[in-house]
Amino acid sequence: MRIAVIGHLTIDEIEAGGARYAIMGGVACYASLAARILGAEVEVISSVGSEFPKSYLELLEHTGIDISKVEIAGENETTRFRITYSEKGRIMKLLSRGRKIELEGDYEGVDGIYLGPVAWELRLESIRRLAAGFDKLLLDPQGLMRFADEDGLIKLRSLDLRLPGLWILRISREESEVLTGESDPKAVLKRLKSLGAEITILTLGREGSIISRGSEEFKIPCYETKAVDPTGAGDVFGGAFLAEFLRSGDLRWAAAMGSAMASIVVEGRGFKPLLSENALRETMRRAEWILDSIERL
Repeated sequence: MRIAVIGHLTIDEIEAGGARYAIMGGVACYASLAARILGAEVEVISSVGSEFPKSYLELLEHTGIDISKVEIAGENETTRFRITYSEKGRIMKLLSRGRKIELEGDYEGVDGIYLGPVAWELRLESIRRLAAGFDKLLLDPQGLMRFADEDGLIKLRSLDLRLPGLWILRISREESEVLTGESDPKAVLKRLKSLGAEITILTLGREGSIISRGSEEFKIPCYETKAVDPTGAGDVFGGAFLAEFLRSGDLRWAAAMGSAMASIVVEGRGFKPLLSENALRETMRRAEWILDSIERL
């Protein structure tokens, strides 16, 4: 199976647990690594500035990810965020933004596409066209819903996400509440399902996730662990789910694998826990426990 992950690779300046560090981020980073760990052939379609560390691109390439479609743009054309975690939650500030990414490409030989915009680098009208013509498309709409205020602080706004033909919608609690105007997960899910995606994944942080396909609805638990840095957990869930679901077609097992790998990535800084030689084995071990604990709603 071959998966294309589309969206900006970023530099994230993270403040969490009293530590400060800069590290590669973005859905394109986390989802592609997760899918690659599960054996998918992965290509990243992105755009970064010339100042983006070559070591990060080399790292992706070393894991077997195809980076030939990562555009190297001009200096200071990398999307960069400052992300601060506290007891009150997460604060994101946009420091710089990269170029738009065009979707009118050749996807011959691609089994699944993961659209992961982080700073409105993908055009909604292009996504609509792609969803209508490509039948295995997963969308994480976070970067479509964001806007930066006068201080660069990231806020969320609602938009029309009815996308005929969309296969999978993966969305966080915060984004879904803004999108639907609801706060109760069941009410949120009902509104999300009306958007028309075949499969809806609502991630709820420490409370796990809910996944829906037609009349089937399942509550996926979160594997209890100590979170050091929660950045990218939802992206990892989505990347692992997509790879495993394309491989096995088993909705519950794919969701268990996504939840399990998400619990691993939060245990260290940024994407680094995914590089452990034990990541796949530990993901499968945790997924077995999660699978036994899945509840039908």
